[in-house]
Amino acid sequence: MLPRLSFVIVALVMGFGSSPIFTSAHASPVARPTALSVTNVQVSHDSALAHSEPAVAINPSNRNNLIAGSKFFSDPASYRFHIGTFYSMDGGRTWRDSGIIPGFDEYGTTSDISIAFSPNGTIAYAAVLACNGGVCRGAGNGSGIYVSRSRDGGATWETPTLVFADPTGAYFNDKPWIAVDGSKGRTRGSVYVAWNLDGNVAGRPVDPDSGAAMFHTSQAIGSAPGGVVVARSTDYGSSFSAPVTLSAFDTQFKHFGLGATPAVGPNGQITIVYSGQDEVNKKTAYSLQYVTSKDGGVTYSAPRPAVVHVVPLPDKLPNGTFRNFSLPAFAISPKDGSMVIAWADMRNGDADIYVSRSIDGGKSWSAPYRVNHDHLHNGKDQFQPALAVAPNGTFTCSWFDRRRDPKNRNIDVYIAQSLDDGATFGHNYRVTQHSWDPAIDAPRADGKPSTTFIGDYQALAVSNTTVHPLWNDTQNGKSQEIRTAIVSVQLLARR
Repeated sequence: MLPRLSFVIVALVMGFGSSPIFTSAHASPVARPTALSVTNVQVSHDSALAHSEPAVAINPSNRNNLIAGSKFFSDPASYRFHIGTFYSMDGGRTWRDSGIIPGFDEYGTTSDISIAFSPNGTIAYAAVLACNGGVCRGAGNGSGIYVSRSRDGGATWETPTLVFADPTGAYFNDKPWIAVDGSKGRTRGSVYVAWNLDGNVAGRPVDPDSGAAMFHTSQAIGSAPGGVVVARSTDYGSSFSAPVTLSAFDTQFKHFGLGATPAVGPNGQITIVYSGQDEVNKKTAYSLQYVTSKDGGVTYSAPRPAVVHVVPLPDKLPNGTFRNFSLPAFAISPKDGSMVIAWADMRNGDADIYVSRSIDGGKSWSAPYRVNHDHLHNGKDQFQPALAVAPNGTFTCSWFDRRRDPKNRNIDVYIAQSLDDGATFGHNYRVTQHSWDPAIDAPRADGKPSTTFIGDYQALAVSNTTVHPLWNDTQNGKSQEIRTAIVSVQLLARR
């Protein structure tokens, strides 16, 4: 049993009925953040010129084995990169470079890695987007979703398995995310990959992340109309089903989704959360939507709102040139099935991290709760949350935070934990040893200095005893590198 942490917890009275709860956001306590006495470990030691968008997973059978991945930039100024990986066999204290994931010679770019382990830890999976062309967009550039497997803890990777591809370039695959069923039921070991299938046709509304135009539902590739889709594997990633459409983009281009994130509960139920965008009265309304499957991913429910109203981040936060999106982070407790969504929100005039939870399988969701406990309306931004849950049900959230800089420019990483299934989160702890400048060595997402790139998301892996946030920063003053920290739960409990 995890020792209880000495966080200041504010008890909240939360109702759960037969329909979602959408009330004003819960207040959160204002607490002075505390720096942790932990060492930041540099993960990346390769020859790449910059790194971003990390992913990390911890082996469920060997907590000393962690696998991480990120973009490896060969030409930051022109936004040229491939996906590479790292692995640790000593609990994250030291890391080895596995290099660029092999098997993608036919493609010019690989991107958007996410990582998961099989329930017994013998197989590691890496979902990857592959595309022709330097920046994964543009008419005629084919793209596909693949899953690579490692059987030696991330040291080497096998030939990737095709999940879905369109070699013609008529459509664009974007932002794959992977989850594995670790339940004890008949679907144990099933692998799920969710992603965006967008049109790539001039003149259509544009996906704000990929630059690809939205998919028209009257068109299809195989059995998959365009939209948010998911595919599954029941043979440990050797093959995948045809994609199932979770949310189709409408023919008037007034409905869109992005950032599909799957997770599997202890009863085998799959839930997939994504950011929804709908035109209402000629204005775009943002929400967080979810779907569920109780039959191992054969069929899914219709989309329903978990969070009705989200105030998204602007394309660029103040005092910076790096782009940003309000993508969700999502986790389900393997202990009791509690579900928590985290996202960045501008409802208070600056970016804050909020969570909403469900303790009844998604029938109802709590009012948003603010995770960062600095003063409201202080003009300091928190963004890019990562979320993970330990086997004992403790949720941890990490995020980028600018509260320490009077100019709201330089960035730190903070974490907080919840012992009550996401109802509240405790003290905010600074993890980074030095604030870092996002302008240093920043790749140019559009090939221009006006739009730079520090990634759209960060990563987090947890066990019952340790927390492993993973992020990119420029603490060395010259380059974007991947770093982590090993945060002992007992260290947190002493405070």
